[in-house]
Amino acid sequence: MVSENDLLDDVRTVLRAEVSGVTANPAALLASVKRKRARRFTPWLGAGLVAAAAAAAFVLVPQRQPAAPVEVAHVLERTDAALEGLRGMVIHEQGPSAEGEKYFQPGERGLSERWHAADGSAFRYRASVGGRTIVDLSRSAAGDVFVDHRARTFRKQQGETPEDDVWTPDKIKAAIKDGRITVAGPGEEINGKQTVRLTIAAGKGEVPAEMWVDATSYLPLRWRWAQDGATTFDVTWLPPTPENLAQLKTAIPDGFTEVR
Repeated sequence: MVSENDLLDDVRTVLRAEVSGVTANPAALLASVKRKRARRFTPWLGAGLVAAAAAAAFVLVPQRQPAAPVEVAHVLERTDAALEGLRGMVIHEQGPSAEGEKYFQPGERGLSERWHAADGSAFRYRASVGGRTIVDLSRSAAGDVFVDHRARTFRKQQGETPEDDVWTPDKIKAAIKDGRITVAGPGEEINGKQTVRLTIAAGKGEVPAEMWVDATSYLPLRWRWAQDGATTFDVTWLPPTPENLAQLKTAIPDGFTEVR
């Protein structure tokens, strides 16, 4: 007498050979193979009928491909190394305005853009709706400028170094060194690029954050504060060309009135 284990071995062999990539219902398969073995001694049954009975018992379920494993130490080391030598670059961030975000009127949705000198020395913010700028401001030691496009006014004042509220290369590297950045696992695809998602524990007086790095270059591609209503910013790293450095300064349009 053939045991059930022998029958299941038959099932596994056939399944691996002919239906690779799927799984089957073991109970249904076992019953099918039992019938098939019994019918080997009943030659008056057509081969097609036996095959049909066996096929009817299969319940095929596509197998999920497991996500590629993420090596935590490797990701952090590569991210730290990727940020070396980038202090001269310009960081451009953009994201849809959050509900109730400053400078946007109730019910108004638009785009928030930020430019940062990667060494933290300069900052610019622009809010726009439908491609039309509503607010443009910049800050650096050379001077602060605020332009209100709705009111057609501008304000200038003595400059100061921007607050470090962006994830500059130095700030990210420090968080890695302090152990505040951990690897959460594979992230979603961003602009056609595979990513790894990192979590950043809050420092003193800060809010926790999430960051997605390119799985190939390990440069940050996206980040957001981990709190309700926070804007998600997509990140582009720009070389320090004259055109890109000019994006760090707010231009005052002709005809605007200075207010004090």
